[in-house]
This record gives sequence, structure tokens and C-alpha cells, in this order.
Amino acid sequence: MKKAITWLAIALISVSLSASGGREYTSLDTSAPIELTAESTIERSVSISSMLYSLGNLYSFLDSYYLGDIDNKAMEEELVAAMIDSLGDEYSYYIPSDEAEEFDESSEGSYIGLGLYLTKYNPSHQDPSDPSTMMVIIQAPFPGGPADRAGLRPHDMISHIDGEDVAPMSAVEASRKLRGEAGKDITITVHRDDAVFDLTLRPERVNTPSTSAGMISEDIGYIRIFTFSLSTAESFEEEIGKLMEEGAGKLIIDLRNNGGGTVQSALTIADMFLDDGTLLITRYKDGSGRKESIIDASAGTAVPDSVPVVLLVNGGTASSSEILTGALSDNDRATVVGSTTFGKGISQEVRPFSEGYIQVTTGHFFTPDGSDIHHVGIAPDILVEEEEYSDEDMKAYSDFMENEDIAGFVDDHPDYSYENVALFVSENEESGVPSSLLELLVRNEYLYRMDWNDRPVAEPEYDKALEAAMEVLGE
Repeated sequence: MKKAITWLAIALISVSLSASGGREYTSLDTSAPIELTAESTIERSVSISSMLYSLGNLYSFLDSYYLGDIDNKAMEEELVAAMIDSLGDEYSYYIPSDEAEEFDESSEGSYIGLGLYLTKYNPSHQDPSDPSTMMVIIQAPFPGGPADRAGLRPHDMISHIDGEDVAPMSAVEASRKLRGEAGKDITITVHRDDAVFDLTLRPERVNTPSTSAGMISEDIGYIRIFTFSLSTAESFEEEIGKLMEEGAGKLIIDLRNNGGGTVQSALTIADMFLDDGTLLITRYKDGSGRKESIIDASAGTAVPDSVPVVLLVNGGTASSSEILTGALSDNDRATVVGSTTFGKGISQEVRPFSEGYIQVTTGHFFTPDGSDIHHVGIAPDILVEEEEYSDEDMKAYSDFMENEDIAGFVDDHPDYSYENVALFVSENEESGVPSSLLELLVRNEYLYRMDWNDRPVAEPEYDKALEAAMEVLGE
């Protein structure tokens, strides 16, 4: 592998929670000092001293005259939360001590829940005129999990969990509700465009593998990156090595529904394909003392320039996934196929604080050509629109999921074959559910029953974007 990239450690947080309550995050490297001017330091010191003096007087008054007992720990946590909430940034918040364990769970890669990366606005930043700020927004489903098998997709929104409105809940509270208990059903109200429907799902233990790879033709290697953890770059390099040994002269990297993770893994993978050029630009607040950070590729590559690369992306491709996409696309090292990415171009730092954590937006990143993708995303070179369904389609889908026994069909037809998938579709064509969605539902049930290593790495016959990628590579 190439020499490691030397760069300022940034914690790129996709503000995603799993349905287990975990988040993906990278701790800030606080070893590098932050330089502040003498003038700014004096001004801030005076302001902070005045604020602390006022708060001290208020506490003395409460301590002396408040009739009841004071819970100092609760007071401290409420003060910290209020301070960060006052920033008015939905991506900055305080994780109190009683939620810190769930925050740490994200590193384990195994959850009891529905299998969702999700985002949610802090209730203090909701806009009643914008329904999306009142709901849980699905960023991506875990592969093979209950939500994935049920056909939930990026940008679907959840307004109720077991009939309870999610609007007043924090992101952690909503995540905890969606975590549920193994074997105990959860009913969620889903909003997809103008359609609204209920789904009843059963929480399970969901594992989140980092990568999966295999040959999908004589010379095309396919590798999917599910998330960017600290070990993803190493896993990716191992998979790439195996594919090239098996004769891969062309590569497809699938980043669909990858909600992000650690920046370092994404940059390390990008560096495997580039001998020079910029990978990422990050800018910070004026007066912070932090200079613009420009991360460049190091000399040498792990994948020869002669190997053409296609990236598959969609609306669930977010955060660190967009960093990798931007790095390879802007340096003309890959063709991007699919639909426009999620659009998260800001970064957060996470620091331990008072037995909990604080997460604060501190950086704004740009792709190598200087593009700001925040709230915009990255448009593909070749557009392959994802399937769209009407309100009638979704009503039929909701009714179907309530009344039909997909598992029973698979029990009766245990062999996963094109013929059995077609049979399931034909038997249910009068349901009103589009055939593409029926295919997805029964395929997901078949795939979930297989051991992970026995599942097909990809299925071009059911995947228009993958077919398009293979055409780009001459198949």
C-alpha cells in the first residue's frame, strides 16, 4: 500500500444514527494547537468571564433560595445542551452521559433494530412550514436488514413510531424508539414524496459489513463499500488485490446507500487510485486560527491508471462517500453512474465532555475543483434514475406488506432462481404493486436467508445502474 496520507484529522459526521441508536463518528485529534490572535483571545475572555459571572450569581441565588433540591448534574447537562442549541445548527448538539453508551455502539458494527441510518432535526430547529424538519429522514438502510428487505429507501421519512409523533423527539430518542426489542414488531408511518403508508417491521440483529467484492464478468471486478470505518481502507485494498489476481482489468465501486463514516478511510482509498492531484479542500471559520486544509494525493498508486473505474452512486451516497466520489471524479479517474448524491459538505468535530460528547460543525469541505456540494450533491456523468412509484403504487405496497406472506412463498419455493422470482411476481400481479418492487421484496427475502458469503455479490439483471456501469466498461 502507498505511504499513509498526512492530514489534519477531521471528523466528518453524516449526522446519521442507526436504528440501534449508534452514530458513526471519528474523534477529533486535539494534539494540534489552535492559534488565536491576542485581540480575539482578549475579547472572548472578557465575554466568557462576564457570562460565567452572571451564571455564578444566578446559581448562588438558586442555591440559597430555591425551595427544592438542585440536581447539579442535570443542571450542567441542560446548560451545555442549551449553549449548543443556541448555535442554531441542526448538526451541532450535546450527547449527555446517559446516551453516551449508545453513541459508542457505532464502532461495534452490530445492532438490534430495523437497520437504518437516519437523520433528524433537533426539535429546537424545526420549521413548521417544512415537514421534513419534523420527521426522521432515512439516509440509508443497512444491507439485508428489516428496513432494506421491506424496500425502504434513502429520503423516505418517518412521522410516527407505533402511532407516536416523532416531531418532539431528539434524534437519539427517535433512534431508540426505532431500535425496539428483538422479536417485537414496530409500526412506522412512512412518507415518500406525496404517498403516506404504514409498515410493520420486526427488529433483528443487523450486521454492517464494511465491503463486499467479486467478479461479475471475465474482467470486471465489483466492490461495494457499505460504510467507511477505520478498517475499511485496509479491507478495500485486500479485496482489490484479490480481484486483480482473479483477472479484473476494470472496476466498479458501488457507493449507493453508503451514508459515510471516517474521512481518513475515504481519502486513503481515493489515494490508491491517484498518483497526484488534490483529494479534498476544507475551509474553517475566519478568525479560528485554522488555515484552509488541502489534502493532496501521495506518489504511487495501488491500482494502475490503465484500470478504468466506474462509481455507482444515488441519493443515499453521502458524506465521506461524496468525498471519495468527488476526489476520483474531479481528477478524471472515474466515471460516475446513477443519480445525484445526498449533498452533505460540512464536517463536525466530536469531543468527550462531562461523561458525554459534544458534536459541533467546524468545517466546510469542497471537492478538488472547488465545488460546494452541501445541499446540492454530486450529479452523475451518466444518469440512471431510480424507480419512482405513484401514490396508488405505495398504497398497494402498504396493503401488500400487511396481508401477504413473502416468507411463506420462499418456504414453499426455497431455491433462489430467476424462475421463482418471476413466479412470485406473476402470482401477485393483481396486487397493484409494481413488478420491480415485487421482485425487490422477494429477492430480499431470499438473500437474507443465505449466509453472507453465499449471497451473489451483484445482480445486473435486476439492477439498471449496474447494467449501465457495465456498458460504460464495454460489456
